[in-house]
Amino acid sequence: MISVIVCSRCEPHWKSHEENVATTIGAPCEYLRIDNKENRLGLCAAYNEGVARSSGDILVFVHEDAFFLEPGWGAVLERKFAEPAVGLIGVAGTQYLMENDLRWHQAGQPFIRGRVIHDLRTRGIYALSVMSWDKADAEVVAADGVFLAIRASLFDRVCFDEDAFGGFHFYDLDICMQVRRHARCIVTWDVLVVHFSEGMRDEGWNAAAQAFREKYAAWLPVSCAAGRPDPNRAIPAKDYDIKGKVPQLDIG
Repeated sequence: MISVIVCSRCEPHWKSHEENVATTIGAPCEYLRIDNKENRLGLCAAYNEGVARSSGDILVFVHEDAFFLEPGWGAVLERKFAEPAVGLIGVAGTQYLMENDLRWHQAGQPFIRGRVIHDLRTRGIYALSVMSWDKADAEVVAADGVFLAIRASLFDRVCFDEDAFGGFHFYDLDICMQVRRHARCIVTWDVLVVHFSEGMRDEGWNAAAQAFREKYAAWLPVSCAAGRPDPNRAIPAKDYDIKGKVPQLDIG
């Protein structure tokens, strides 16, 4: 079974989100909503609460403003986790994490992998962000937290570090670093997520970046790729306007 764990701060979204998961997952699941409307928890604490309540052998951590456009993604995860070496699956990530600039996508192509649709209606944007057109599953060192599927049995050795990361940043890179000590982290093209927001760099992000840098000082930079990126020549993800070409979701 798959446990879908969601930290919810937006009252109108969560019911639509639960319905979207139920109609697209294509596998037995439970939906665990961690109510955080009063902002009582950081994301690590919320996810740890979800882990404690979960019953599945695959745990999916997904943002409440990230929806699924294609059916059967749960069955896809079950097939991929049948490979014992796989511990974590994301939809966007990097094979090289820099030391001085900890934005996961900063290494650029060919080190970044995956794809995400961004539906930013207030700005009139509906775009497919492609990190790489290589559609094969790829090993990564870090995956974006919009969607993370993790083998449940790993949580006797890893956890979301709510002491170091008390807010809403770097929980994703940190859990990837932990999982990599025991299993492979991969990014797949076979799960497509539509995300209704963008990442935000603020003082909380900067503080979490410093905490991450201190925690992994002996590890950075970290890579699973041949070669080293040139920050001055990094090729970013490519955005393709798909408005009118791919159905948009009505999330209420």
